[in-house]
Amino acid sequence: MSFRASLSRIAVAAIVVAVFGCTESPAPSEPGRNVSPSLDMSAVAQDRLAALFPEVSREVLAGPGTVFADHDEAIGKLVFGVENASAIPGIERSLLARGLTADEFEVRVTAPIVRLSTLQDAIRPTQGGTQINFPGYLCSLGFNADYNGAASFVTASHCTNTQGGTEGTTYGQPLLSGGVIATEAADPVYVAGGSCSAGKVCRSSDASRALYNGSAASARGVIAKTTGVNNGSLTTAGAFTVTAQDNTSTTFTGAINKVGRTTGWTQGNASSTCVTVNVSGSNVQLRCQTLVVSSGPAIVSGGDSGSPVFKITSGDNVTLIGILWGGSGTTTFVFSPLKNIQDELGGLVATADGSGGGTPPPPPPPPPPCPNGYRGNSGKCR
Repeated sequence: MSFRASLSRIAVAAIVVAVFGCTESPAPSEPGRNVSPSLDMSAVAQDRLAALFPEVSREVLAGPGTVFADHDEAIGKLVFGVENASAIPGIERSLLARGLTADEFEVRVTAPIVRLSTLQDAIRPTQGGTQINFPGYLCSLGFNADYNGAASFVTASHCTNTQGGTEGTTYGQPLLSGGVIATEAADPVYVAGGSCSAGKVCRSSDASRALYNGSAASARGVIAKTTGVNNGSLTTAGAFTVTAQDNTSTTFTGAINKVGRTTGWTQGNASSTCVTVNVSGSNVQLRCQTLVVSSGPAIVSGGDSGSPVFKITSGDNVTLIGILWGGSGTTTFVFSPLKNIQDELGGLVATADGSGGGTPPPPPPPPPPCPNGYRGNSGKCR
């Protein structure tokens, strides 16, 4: 079954912006009530701070590492947030030089305020598990990898204009409207005969490789992480680091994870390994695939094709084991093992530190025979 998502299903993600608002001013004095000189002076001071605040805040926020500026009437001070304590002395000197007194302002260390991104947003450098777009459809970026030293990414073979065969599909992240980031470079054809069932065409992986454009920034060995496993969240919250890649296994046990643009970070248990699968609605047959099952929440849906599949080794460190390409309902997904992918696409270095590269690339095909049967030392026909 195809797990691509139509562009008509794209949802616009809302960005939550934190605003530091002002609290309400104290209630005015009642008519005829005696007002102490100190309160009367406080009102004058507040008016002075209110007049100074627009220009002072513009100056302070122009500096590096500043987070917010607020005229806090409740405490009668101008309050500024900075990311690092080392910025405080300079800001204090600037404020004092403008005529403010030390009791009229406060500068505090504050965590930076960041835009909340999702797996369906533009993420640079690109990471595994995020949304990609090729003409008419959405899929998931599997994993970034070097192929013969060239920055590439792997996704599903059916996440190309034509499944099987390299025709130069272009990709955007998250959408092509934002520009082309990569072009399909390898997608072997599906072949009949041999151990393939009659009427079927076969491969051992539903995987393709795209070559990044020179200007596209990518992070090898990084897979986007959401707020939790099997909770439906698409909000990014850190990242997984690929510290190892399994280049030899075709059978798997235990808990297996994936991150995809539609259902996020999900997990199930390997139920059947190295099985031959007929793809519904097609004549495609895939050999030696693994099925992963969840007894509870949905773990796969349309658009998750191409998702990186991995096992957690410790903390956020993971071992890459394959690419998701399909599913049965929403509680079973199917993936191609990394060994099969490299057998067909060639050796890939997918770890963050560049270790653990796979098998060497397959040799180039021999040149076609020359019409006269003679080829010179230069390799050209004569």
